[in-house]
Amino acid sequence: MRVTGGQWRGRRLESVKGDAVRPTTDRVREALFNILRHDIGDSMIVDCCCGCGTLGIEALSRGAKHVDFVDLSPASLKTTQANLERCQAPTSTWRLHRSDAARWLTRHLESAAGPVVVLADPPYEGPAAAALAEVLLAASPTALQMAAFEHAKGAGPIADTDCAWTAETRSYGQSHLTLLRPAPAPDQPEADHA
Repeated sequence: MRVTGGQWRGRRLESVKGDAVRPTTDRVREALFNILRHDIGDSMIVDCCCGCGTLGIEALSRGAKHVDFVDLSPASLKTTQANLERCQAPTSTWRLHRSDAARWLTRHLESAAGPVVVLADPPYEGPAAAALAEVLLAASPTALQMAAFEHAKGAGPIADTDCAWTAETRSYGQSHLTLLRPAPAPDQPEADHA
């Protein structure tokens, strides 16, 4: 597993031992950051269910100023820290948080100092994905700039017509990526983010 772009492009990253963590593939990460290229520069990034930190490290490599890495697993946070140190990421640009991602976002999202971009790759099985999707869909567009949510087919966030968000899903083999962006005002056309 390697960083796919930016200053640390090609840098090899460790994965968490065992089968508990499914890192985002290089193909999905490269596609995601091609989509996000204009959204990460001045934003605060939160890597939810960070696993070994690949999404947040990719964001730092491509110019993000700060990333909060959130995961319940001590092994995941230890591996994320080792990967950050391997990349020689300045300690002022990242912070590790041992917490349930949905709970952490509920406590911190609305009080963030600037626009937040959430990168979420929760386990495909279990309740974490649904809880995280619920928090993101309930977030205020003034606090959350956008979110990228990796999931299994049919398990991503669904933005209904009364929601403040639009949801666009893209497929990459077994992985699916749903992008949540603020819904346009009723008289404003939807922007093209390709």
